[in-house]
Amino acid sequence: MKKVSSCISCLLIMSILVFPLSSSAQQQGDEQPAAGSGAESGKPDLGEWWLRNPLTYKPVPEDFLYHLEATYDWTRNTGNQTDDNHSMSAQLSLRKKIFTYNIRYTFDKQNSAKRDDPPNQERDKILRQSTKHEVHNDFRVALTDRLFFSPGMFWLEDDYAQIKDRNTYYAGFGYTVIRQPRLLVNVFGAYAYEELDYISDYHEIYALLEDWEKANEVKDYEPGTKKSNMIYLYEDVRFYLTRSVALNHSMKYFRDISDGDKYRWNFSVGADFKITEHILGTVSYKEDYDNAPETIMGLRKRDTAIGAGIKLSF
Repeated sequence: MKKVSSCISCLLIMSILVFPLSSSAQQQGDEQPAAGSGAESGKPDLGEWWLRNPLTYKPVPEDFLYHLEATYDWTRNTGNQTDDNHSMSAQLSLRKKIFTYNIRYTFDKQNSAKRDDPPNQERDKILRQSTKHEVHNDFRVALTDRLFFSPGMFWLEDDYAQIKDRNTYYAGFGYTVIRQPRLLVNVFGAYAYEELDYISDYHEIYALLEDWEKANEVKDYEPGTKKSNMIYLYEDVRFYLTRSVALNHSMKYFRDISDGDKYRWNFSVGADFKITEHILGTVSYKEDYDNAPETIMGLRKRDTAIGAGIKLSF
């Protein structure tokens, strides 16, 4: 939780520091500026610069640029079973010339309960209470107008999966495959190193299995930090149906170099609908798949989520 607090504090402080600066325009840089836009006053309209390689601009902007966005989704079901799902994310992007830094924080919370058995049916019995925190730090250096180098790291805490800390460090190269006014496609490949620690309950369950002489059914158990060398692949797509509607897609893929059966991926597809200059409606479908969940936990390999919410973009 200290890392979560530090991340949130960092986002707030950096936002306060950069907010007085000139904000970027929200329109595509490849489109003609609207009447009364900054282009008429001599200030260039950079469009959604945080999605573009800085070397695509001629000349490269000299100003310090920032972009902040936050998204919130909430789903609630009531009746015989009550479910509350909250999903929130915030991202801050900073750029100076060819250097870009992105920090993203994601928070997910799930509460599930059902009616208790008679004679206590008026009360709810908790089925699941879980929270997940993830931080992604990404630093990019533009090498050409399509190629960039990027080191970074992911940090994850997931109490439902009993993950205390999962730190994934990576470094690799990305390339813009398609760059059109209405379509942008990027791919990325990197070498990654991962360290994984579970909470104490995980190890206590294994100790019980040893007492029951069933510990041999658990594969790859390690009492300390699990370390892995991995490959990390990523691709993202943004397609503009109109100036007010954009489709998004992304996929992350991690695979253990020494054991091909250990891999996971995160798939996402959705759409943004512009309501005002800084407010957008969102719909999304997300799917997480882990081919090597620890058998000690009895976890399913696949998680899916459908959400609708609102996004603030500055």
